[in-house]
Amino acid sequence: MTTPDLYVSAYITAPTEPAAEDQFFDAVAHLDLAGLEFALQPEGHRTLDHAWIDAHVPAARDLVVSLVPTMTARRAEVPAYGLASTDPEQRARALDDVARARDLAHVLADRHGVRRVSAVEVHSAPGPLLGSRDAFERSLDEILGWDLAGAELLVEHCDALVPGQAPAKGFLGLDEEVALVQSFGLAPDLLGMVVNWGRSAIEGRDTATPVAHTRAVADAGLLRLLVLSGATDADTAWGAAWGDMHIPPRGDHPALVASSASLLGPPEVAATLAAAGDVPRIGLKWGVRPHDADVATRLAVVTATIDQVAAARTAPVAR
Repeated sequence: MTTPDLYVSAYITAPTEPAAEDQFFDAVAHLDLAGLEFALQPEGHRTLDHAWIDAHVPAARDLVVSLVPTMTARRAEVPAYGLASTDPEQRARALDDVARARDLAHVLADRHGVRRVSAVEVHSAPGPLLGSRDAFERSLDEILGWDLAGAELLVEHCDALVPGQAPAKGFLGLDEEVALVQSFGLAPDLLGMVVNWGRSAIEGRDTATPVAHTRAVADAGLLRLLVLSGATDADTAWGAAWGDMHIPPRGDHPALVASSASLLGPPEVAATLAAAGDVPRIGLKWGVRPHDADVATRLAVVTATIDQVAAARTAPVAR
């Protein structure tokens, strides 16, 4: 079994004030990581400037580009937006945004002479109420016809729409997404999938669903990235129960005291990693509270969870 590469969603953990955000990215540059989950923000955001990336992201770091930040902003204005939308205009807008990720991959590859964007994460928004599997299939088929500068195309599963339950995202179900990805008959390093622990926990309202989802996607041979992101059934500083706010795991490290209500902890990390098998990438995606926490506090959360993952990989898993 190979050791998976570690990726940190620095854009989630970083402060929002520009100078502090720069300082945080500069600090993360010194950690032993393979890369970052990198936000495709809406147009004009300063972190999309190529000079900013050159200054604050080491050239050796791979980037997994997530469409979630743009998707969230678009859907707040027009709920029908998304690659699975049955509204042709909103599906076209979503494709245009994936094209921005494609163009970023090309620009960075040209600037550095090597592939910088190793994967692009897409999603089955807006889900079954305003979208369909067929529309999502058409979008994936179009994107797969593009030159992505060597990047993999990854479908990240978000919490599915569950009858009688308020969703965080409410997109297509995992079985439907797996079947669709398999229907293309491509190698997983061309079209694969991502499981996000927190979003699967939100869907199932338990800690068993993330393990089951991870195992199902791994058994299908499609798991390219496992994102460890927490969830909680309690109201906390991160917001209301079952919100998709990336609460860090609980643990003994002082940096994790604030997130003691997290449902994700060492046993859950170990069980999920065991279900993931030979996954090539593990992502760490943490929001930090209080909102005005300084860079050192935020960095401590990241380093504590890196240590937690390392310990979990050698821990016995309860059967």
